[in-house]
Amino acid sequence: MRKRGIASGLMALLILTTGCWDQDSLKDARLANASAYDITSEGKIKQTLEIVDDSESQQGTSDNEIHSGTGRSVRQSTDTIRAKVTGDIRFFKYGMILYGNKLAQNDIYPYLDVLYREPDYPTSHVKIAIVDGAAGDLLNQKRVGRILIGEFMTKKMKSLEELCIFPAMTLETLLPPMLDPGQDFALPYLYKDGEEIAARGIALFHGQRFTGSLNVEQGPLYVIMSGKWNKTARFVKKIHSGSANDPRNYVTYEAKTEKIKRKLAVHVNKDNQIDVNLRIQLPVNIVEYPMNHLQQKGTIEHLNRELSEAMTRDAEMIVQTLQRSGCDSFGIGRQLIAHYPDFWKRLNWNKEYAQVRFHPEVTVKVVANGVLN
Repeated sequence: MRKRGIASGLMALLILTTGCWDQDSLKDARLANASAYDITSEGKIKQTLEIVDDSESQQGTSDNEIHSGTGRSVRQSTDTIRAKVTGDIRFFKYGMILYGNKLAQNDIYPYLDVLYREPDYPTSHVKIAIVDGAAGDLLNQKRVGRILIGEFMTKKMKSLEELCIFPAMTLETLLPPMLDPGQDFALPYLYKDGEEIAARGIALFHGQRFTGSLNVEQGPLYVIMSGKWNKTARFVKKIHSGSANDPRNYVTYEAKTEKIKRKLAVHVNKDNQIDVNLRIQLPVNIVEYPMNHLQQKGTIEHLNRELSEAMTRDAEMIVQTLQRSGCDSFGIGRQLIAHYPDFWKRLNWNKEYAQVRFHPEVTVKVVANGVLN
């Protein structure tokens, strides 16, 4: 009898505790898959949302709506859109956020603050990018082929991250460097090319302001220099004199990313000069080499030498762009804070960063050349 009484009590407890007092019903919710933010000529925030009705698994066949609203804050612009649509708006956990470059040239944090403070807003998988021009124009396209624009943008970002053209960044991983005095950050940079959405390169930030950019060709080497490479990094170099339109003068090669070695060392000399040594060992696989003769040892040695010199020059140009932009995305300031704390307290890092002496060196070694040879 005692056991039967306990069982009855447990059943009653289960009935009473089924569900959650603060659960949020999605029955009438509208799913926001992508959002874009621009600044108007009046200084207001213009938010553009792609809204879909179906679940993630059905997005490829469902329709979408594009709505815009303005306000003096992000929350107000969202409420303006809410007043135009039926149902409540919920944000997709694998969504996409775009910011126009004019808005990003100001302090970008005020346009992100509400997203971090809102407990129901997803952050861990949400991608973020800067757009050269009006970010809302990308969403107004609605579809690319048969794919809804938000789904297309998310897939595009992931594929370009895997190719090391873009640094991997989410709304969650953005926050620490954005608030770190010794670390800046970089974001993917997109633009609208007619009806196409293309990669412009990498947007560089100093503090919380967009201050410069790298082009698409510089992207893979920058990502490797930052120490956060992904699955594939592919390069094309002109290594023979002659016409720039002759493919025989070029070599295409891929980094063996699982074997890359990177070493960053920051030193403060007696004269208070900061030196940064950045060494990259880059084993590569030759993908295309129309000149052939890769079976010859001398050809391999020539390629190793030419590619090492060319990529070291490229690394120097990347560093120069970072310093002109004031973008310390390699975290040199963070190294100084950790290893030279008293020296750091005396620094005006906004001025001193441009005077840092970088010594990048990329050593390329051909370790595979395909099945032809």
